[in-house]
Formats: sequence, C-alpha cells, structure tokens
Amino acid sequence: MTQRRPYLSGAASSSYKKLLLAAALPFAVCTLPMTAQTAASPSAIAAVTLSGAASSSSQSLLAEATVPAGINSTSGNDGAAGAAAPAAPAQDAPAATKPILPADIYNGGFFVESKDKSFSLYVNGLAQVRYTGFVPHQSVVPLGEPSTGSSTFDVYLARIALSGSVFQPSLKYFFQVQGNTAGDSNSISFIDWFASNTFSKALTLQVGRSYTPYSYEYYCSPANYLFADLSTAEIAFTLPRTIGAEAYGQVGKLSYAGMVSNSIRALDAGGQENFNSKLAYIGHAQFDVLKPYGYVETDPGGPSKQALSLWGSVAYNPITSSSQYENVTAGDTTVNANSTAAYRVGYLSVQTTGYWRKTTPATAGELTKNSWGYGEQAGFYLKPKKLEVAERISGVNWGAPDNLSVSSGVENTWFVGPGFPFHRVAEDSIGLNYYLHGHNAKLQADYSYVHGNTFSDQTFSANRIRIQTQLMF
Repeated sequence: MTQRRPYLSGAASSSYKKLLLAAALPFAVCTLPMTAQTAASPSAIAAVTLSGAASSSSQSLLAEATVPAGINSTSGNDGAAGAAAPAAPAQDAPAATKPILPADIYNGGFFVESKDKSFSLYVNGLAQVRYTGFVPHQSVVPLGEPSTGSSTFDVYLARIALSGSVFQPSLKYFFQVQGNTAGDSNSISFIDWFASNTFSKALTLQVGRSYTPYSYEYYCSPANYLFADLSTAEIAFTLPRTIGAEAYGQVGKLSYAGMVSNSIRALDAGGQENFNSKLAYIGHAQFDVLKPYGYVETDPGGPSKQALSLWGSVAYNPITSSSQYENVTAGDTTVNANSTAAYRVGYLSVQTTGYWRKTTPATAGELTKNSWGYGEQAGFYLKPKKLEVAERISGVNWGAPDNLSVSSGVENTWFVGPGFPFHRVAEDSIGLNYYLHGHNAKLQADYSYVHGNTFSDQTFSANRIRIQTQLMF
C-alpha cells in the first residue's frame, strides 16, 4: 500500500497506461522515441496516481519501421561487338523491417511517450459483462415486495481511461469515461477527470473529480476485486467520488492523504455541485507493517511473501442528495470512520473492515443515529495463478430509518438490502474465480444468501447468483 491505486488495471493493478501505436505507425515514424511506463497500485475501470513509472523500451520508432532500400541500377557495358557483356549487378535486397513487438506498444496498457517522459498518453480499458439471477423468498411479500425472481444480463462496467504527463514528468492527468446498463439504463458518463503535480515522494497535490481516499475496498480498481462487486457494507458506507482538492504522500512505511471537496454523493445519488457553504473533509493514513498489501484484493501472479497493511480514514460529509443505499436524506450531516487490515501470504489473501457513521438529521428535534457495518473476505488459490475459491461475510446495522423508501416493484438484486425499510441486512457469499490471463481476462461466479430483519423484527431473505466475465487492457 505504499503507492496510489491503479485506475483500471491491477489499477489495483498497477500501471499507468499507454496508447496503441500500430495504427498510427506511418505518422509516427518521424516523431519521438517511446518508452513504456508502469506503476504499482484503489479503484474503476489501473496503477497508482500517475507517478512512479518504469521504462521498458527506449528505442526510437525510426528504428522500428525502416523504409526498404531502393533498387540500384547501372548501365550496360559499351564494349566492342561480340564482347561478352558484363553481368548485371545484383539488385539490393529490401531491408528487413523490424516487427513491432508487444513490449513496444503495450505494458499494462497501450502507450505513446516521449523519451524524456515530459509528454505521454496511456490508454486502458475495462469491460465487465454480468449475469444476475435473483430470487427473493416469500418473507418479503408481507413487507411490500413481490417474491418474483429475475434473470438479467448487464454490461455492468465499460470503461476507457486516458492518462499521462504534459510538459514535465511530474505533471499528470487522468480522464475516465464509463458506460453501463445496470438499473435498466444505458448511460455513458465521465467519472474521473483530475490533474496532479508531484513535488516529492512526500507530497503530491491533485485537483478535479476523482475517487476518494476513504475506504480501501472502493479505492481498489473494480478490475481487481475478489468478488464480482463490492460488499454490502462497502456500498452502504463508502464515500465514493467527488470534486475537490487532495494532498497525499509517503514517508517510509506510512502513507497519508487529506481531501477537501464538495458533498460526497452515494453511489445511488446524483449531482456534483454544492448549493450551500458546507464542504466535505477526509483524513486518511495507512501503515505497511510487513510488505505492502497493495491495491489488489487478490493477486493471481503467484505465491506472495507475507504482506500486512493497516488502513484507516475519517470524514465529515454534509449530505446534499438523498440516498437509499446510505440511508441519508438531503440536509443531514454525517461523521464517518472505517478501518481495514489486509494480510496476504502464499496463495491466501484476507481482508477485514469495520465501518461507523453518525448521522445528524436535517429535521430539528430528531435524534442523531449511529450506524455500523462490517466485512470479512478471503481467497485461496486451489490451482496457482488459475483457480481460486473465495468467501465473504458482510453486514449493515442502521441506527434508525431515514431514507429507506418502500419499493413495490420487482427487484433484480439487493445492493444494500431490499427496497422496504429494514434494520439489519447481511450477505454470506462464496465464490469461484478462473483466471485466463490474470486480472486482464477472468471469469468470476458467486452465490450469496442475503438476509436481515426490520425494526419490528420481521425477517426477510433472498438468493443471488452472479456470473461475470472481464476483459481489461
């Protein structure tokens, strides 16, 4: 965890990404030499904040595409008639064109880059296609929802990210767009756009719209999750993305970050701007007790030495948009905290996280409420680098109803419990992952038993199956 998260790849990933040159080769032969850059890696669909590159190719593109030499010719001998004509000089054979090797155009992403790295452009992509089978039990009917099950396919995430440097290697940019069909939609939006300047390893300043340094699970790239999606508690308590300014750095084994921003919307809430004078604040620290755990929930690269990292964050967030996922109403204010311990050794990875939120309601006279959540997950490779089994438990305990509206329609999944008001919800999940090419091409399947109770102690439950394919470059 000593470096910033990757964006798309295993961005928990770890590379700052690079642009495809093959199609542009005829135009590029007169331009700059190129190198490849990578970075170690949160979250989208990666590597650390655009610092920390490593060169993999410094050959000039001119040397990659030599123009075949022309054919030399000479005139015949003008000697006397009957004299044997000298043999015609042999034609020069065309010079062999050096083929473009994968390392010349790809290293954790497609790339083009000047030799001094003052200008660069990296391209990454992530595509996740998901099937969800969801069957609520009869216990939901008295609570206002039908028990009708559903089966649906989604293009759950489709991301393209552009990143690189301008004018100097330390001045970085990152831009990411996302499309998806989840929630019966077909939307495309830009989810990240920020710039940063690194003054030293101890200080980088960043401005724009980005994921926040609040919770570990969301900070990882979605390409590197152990399961197909975030845990129930993470969706309920995370502070995902916002527009603001951030400072972060690292000294020894200690990494830290601070952020001031607009109100941080939940994953099911819209809007970007503030309409009052209240800003959100986040403070974050992490310490690598042993080798850094990194921003990958699972590492298909092979056996690992012991890694142990501790993560902690606190935040103040004024609520501007109501959210059912987070059980808050516009006008509320929240104080938040979470901590994660992440351990990896050999083929085993384990994460544990605790969440807490104090909500002060917007309505005068209403009591504040304390809500909490938990999560634990582990993965183990049955066949190294190929086949992994996983388990997860996660739960949410709301302090009181707030914005838990009643839904009477058919649901095709519960991200954070049902559409009717509830007190507690938990998921018990098992999963199986098959890796074709690490996180770049994989198949994930999981089953969840989701259950809980209302504030009047009525119980409810459902079964959920997800199968997801992923392709990332």
